[in-house]
Amino acid sequence: MRKSALALLITATLSACALTPPVVDTSSDLPSSWRSDAASDIAIGQNWWAQFNDPALDGLIAAAQANNQNLVIAASRIDEARAALGITSADQLPRLDLSGKASRSLASQQNNSPVNDSAVDSYRLGATASWELDLWGRIKNSTDAAKADLLASEYNRDAVALALYANVAQTYFNLRALDQQLAIAQETLKTRQESFQLRKRRFEGGVTSELDMRQAEVELASAQASVPSIEQNIAKVASSLGILIGQNPRAMIDIGVPRGKMLTQISVPVNVPLGLPSELLARRPDIQASEQSLRAAGARIAAARAAYYPTISLTGILGLESAEIGNLFTGPAKTWSFLGNLAAPLFDNGKTAATVDSATARQKQAVANYRLSIQQAFAETQSALAARSSSVRIVAAQQQQLDSLTRQLKLATLRYDNGFSSYLEVLDAQRSLFQAQLNLAAAQRDQLSATVDLYKALGGGWKAPSHAS
Repeated sequence: MRKSALALLITATLSACALTPPVVDTSSDLPSSWRSDAASDIAIGQNWWAQFNDPALDGLIAAAQANNQNLVIAASRIDEARAALGITSADQLPRLDLSGKASRSLASQQNNSPVNDSAVDSYRLGATASWELDLWGRIKNSTDAAKADLLASEYNRDAVALALYANVAQTYFNLRALDQQLAIAQETLKTRQESFQLRKRRFEGGVTSELDMRQAEVELASAQASVPSIEQNIAKVASSLGILIGQNPRAMIDIGVPRGKMLTQISVPVNVPLGLPSELLARRPDIQASEQSLRAAGARIAAARAAYYPTISLTGILGLESAEIGNLFTGPAKTWSFLGNLAAPLFDNGKTAATVDSATARQKQAVANYRLSIQQAFAETQSALAARSSSVRIVAAQQQQLDSLTRQLKLATLRYDNGFSSYLEVLDAQRSLFQAQLNLAAAQRDQLSATVDLYKALGGGWKAPSHAS
């Protein structure tokens, strides 16, 4: 009894000496507030894309969630990390093996040994239990590193998903902008065809000069060239969107990408909630992934340092052994043994030191990567805030310009019809109006895209993985 108590006391004392991961300073000087007039008292919804109120966009993102191959790869990496955790966790518990053996042997009859014409049979069946005492925390730290790796893989999956959803939304907005530009180009082409036919009839009637007719013909050709160019861009963007949502080749060709609301009908969120700058560290999955990788690197340093200390393992064997198989399960056939092993490192040519140095170097990389991820996150957020604020003013300015050019074209046409100006003024006004219409569609697309960038920079509607503590 005293020996058992002494053994437990020694084990507890040694376990208290288990190595712990080194502490590193990862503090960052964070701003107290954002330089923005956006609202900051509303939580970001997990399905942030629903703020645009376009069912077609909701369906596209749902398709991407189900079919995108990058998400499949990220999910498989989570499975791999979970399996690695299972391997290291198993090392913390005793291992039980079952073994059986049957043999027949004949002893040597040389050197005047007694003659024995019969062979010797032996049968053995037993269970072996083995357990390594994790006195220095090698297995525990390896398990902690595997847990951190699992969390990092889950956060990385969320980061991939966030980037994917943002890419789907922005590609969709680009597609709808091109659709709107195509409609503008087709309407402009129709108007210029009518204008050319009018100038042609007036020229043939001797009312106007051939110059006016040829100028109208040039503008008609320009409008005709713009339509297939936009159609080509639409095909490229639609194909890219089909890949993002995991559309199969047949559906990509036969069905295409579904459309929803027109660009001008898509809702633009007035305010995107920000929260405090410090909350960005918990909202962005890429930062969380970097933090977990840092924790894993620290745990691996402690696990590597444990190799400097002795390894103690216990092995117990309980089984049956007999010369005849019929007597294998009788009482006298029982056999057992208990063994304790101690292995202490003596000289390994610097292998353990090199392993520790390697783990330390990886931790330095993880620290730098973590700090870099924070710097990039805040830079992306502040840039997205500025871009979104600018996009609102650009759309307003483009709309004002379009209104003015529409009025200018009406006045130029009126002046030409009444003989106060040349047809060149009408052509200039038409060209300017056409370009302004295209620019407005692009500006509206950019405003939607900038809003998506801001949602992405803020971590979207990221939700902590189930294993996060």
